[in-house]
Amino acid sequence: MLDFVRAYLDELLTGLFLLLSAVFTLLHPPVFATHGGLLLARAVLWSASIFVAVVLAASRFSSRADGIRAYIFDFGPIVVAVVGYVGLHLLDASAVTAKLGIPPFDREMMAADVALFGKTPYLWFSHWGLVNGLFASIMSGFYAFYPLTPLLAVGWFLLRGERKQFRLLRRGLILSLYTGYVCYLLIPVSGPLALARAPSPSFLESTRIYSFLASNFRYHFDCFPSLHTANPWLIVWLSRGKAPWWLMAAAIIAALGITVSTIVLEVHYGIDVLAGLAWVFPMAAIAKASLPGEQPA
Repeated sequence: MLDFVRAYLDELLTGLFLLLSAVFTLLHPPVFATHGGLLLARAVLWSASIFVAVVLAASRFSSRADGIRAYIFDFGPIVVAVVGYVGLHLLDASAVTAKLGIPPFDREMMAADVALFGKTPYLWFSHWGLVNGLFASIMSGFYAFYPLTPLLAVGWFLLRGERKQFRLLRRGLILSLYTGYVCYLLIPVSGPLALARAPSPSFLESTRIYSFLASNFRYHFDCFPSLHTANPWLIVWLSRGKAPWWLMAAAIIAALGITVSTIVLEVHYGIDVLAGLAWVFPMAAIAKASLPGEQPA
């Protein structure tokens, strides 16, 4: 039984997440159901269920089952984990936090920033004049690139046929994403923008794309730990020595840019970023220990 769990933990976590999402949808309709949220959430969930059923049937009876497994079954769990973030918003997962009576921790996070850094690090970039203009636009690009990084990373190793590294990277990212979502429920933090009292919107808030995404897809309490920080560096850490030097250089630049962007755009506290960096090592260790035939680093 233990060997089965270790071998198929990614798939089991994917199924559990979809099951809990479906149950939560039925038991607790989203508060914005009048705006189509409930309909969209159910459509996504049941479409995903039908899709999985069709793929299972196809892989059972198709002579090309191996190809289907490689490009759908193997890649599917990481896609569900990444897109699962949107489910937190669609299903109004903050109701769980409210039910548990957990208040937001933004003031505590800001106090931690002041204690550690003297002020929240965003103010450094503000003082240097780097929170608007070209630099902020570049940072916005890095920030928006984040959701693609897990998919590109696991896709690289899958397409190259390096299955051992693919499984390790997929396991680490899936563990990081789902445990991170649990932290969002138990440690609700909205980010510095929640405490901002500026007379005008920040650079990020003033962009139409961010306004659209924040209104329709962003989960409000998604800051601690900073998965924008954790997952790109987790990719770098688990891929060291396994990818060409030019690809590792690109991964490091992307991870550094995404990390800095979370501060420049006033999305995360400094303590969120530190927690994200620390998050890398237990996730990597658990991923290695949980795979069949692997030992902790």
